[in-house]
Amino acid sequence: MKIISIFLFLISFKVTTANEIDVSIILENCKSCHGENYEGNDYISSLKMIEKSDFITRMNDYIIRNDSEVMSRISKVLNKSDVLKMADVIYGNK
Repeated sequence: MKIISIFLFLISFKVTTANEIDVSIILENCKSCHGENYEGNDYISSLKMIEKSDFITRMNDYIIRNDSEVMSRISKVLNKSDVLKMADVIYGNK
């Protein structure tokens, strides 16, 4: 239910802002599953355990997928610019 709420929030936010979502709002939603420091838990993988380039690739793959996985559904409201901004915050500007 939490994931559905996040997804609906992101979709409604996308409609109201036209082309971009503030990266801080996106990342707050990521924290709800991946943890405050993106280190994961017993059920969700740590984002800190993958390289920045892998994160970007995976997120872009989720955006174009047509399946019912949670990340595929959540990422539909994102664009490549959002993904790059997210990666810069999580992994730094390296």
